[in-house]
Amino acid sequence: MRVKKMPALALTIAAAGLSLTACNSSDGSSASTNTSASTTASNSTGASSSTTAGTSTGGQASTSGSSSSSGSTGSSKGSKLAAQAQPSTSGSRCKADHLALSATASGTKDEIVVNMKNTGSRTCSMHGFPGVQLVGPDGLGDTGPDAARADATASTVTVGPGEETRFLLHFSPDTSGSGKTYTRLSVTPPNETVSEIVNLNDLTITVAAASGTVPDVVVDPVGYHVGSGK
Repeated sequence: MRVKKMPALALTIAAAGLSLTACNSSDGSSASTNTSASTTASNSTGASSSTTAGTSTGGQASTSGSSSSSGSTGSSKGSKLAAQAQPSTSGSRCKADHLALSATASGTKDEIVVNMKNTGSRTCSMHGFPGVQLVGPDGLGDTGPDAARADATASTVTVGPGEETRFLLHFSPDTSGSGKTYTRLSVTPPNETVSEIVNLNDLTITVAAASGTVPDVVVDPVGYHVGSGK
C-alpha cells in the first residue's frame, strides 16, 4: 500500500488551525471563570456588608434601649428620694417637755388664759382639751377640783418653734365666803400623760369648797387666739 504524503504547506495550515482552536477554547474558559469569580465576590461582599450593617444597627438600638431604661430608673429613684426629703407640715404631737406654760388675765372677769409655747426645734401639733386641776399654795397635796370640758368643738392646732397656742379657763367664784383659794394649776397637754405646774402669780382662783351640780371650773379646747374672742 502506498502512503500519500501531504504537502508541507498543507501541514502548516492544519497546525495553525489547531492552535487557533485551542486558543479560543482557553479564552472562553478563562472568561467564564473570571465572570463566576466576579459574581461570587460580589455576592460575598454584599452579604458581608448587609450582615455588618444589620449587626451594627441592632447594637445601636440595643444600646439606646438600655440607656433609656437606665434613665427612667434613675428618674424614678430621684422622685422617691425627693418625696422622702419633703418635711411634714403638721409635725408630731406636742410633748409636755417641749412646752413652756404661763397664765395671764384674759381681760374678762373670772377667766384666765393659759399660754403654751413650743420650746422645741420642730413643729408640733395639738388637738383636744387639756387636763387642768386646781392646786393650792401648799403643793400637790392641796388640790382642788378638776376642770370640766366646755361644750365646744376642738380643732387641730399647729405650733412652730417659738410659737404659742392657748386655751381659756373659766371659773365660778365663791360667794359664800367659805371657799378655797388656789394659786397654781396642774396642766396636762392634750393626749399627754405628763403634767406641768403653772403659777398664777398675782392671779387667784377662789371656788366653793364643795362642788355642786354645776362645775366650778371649765376648760376650753386649745386654740384660743387673744383678741379674737375665740
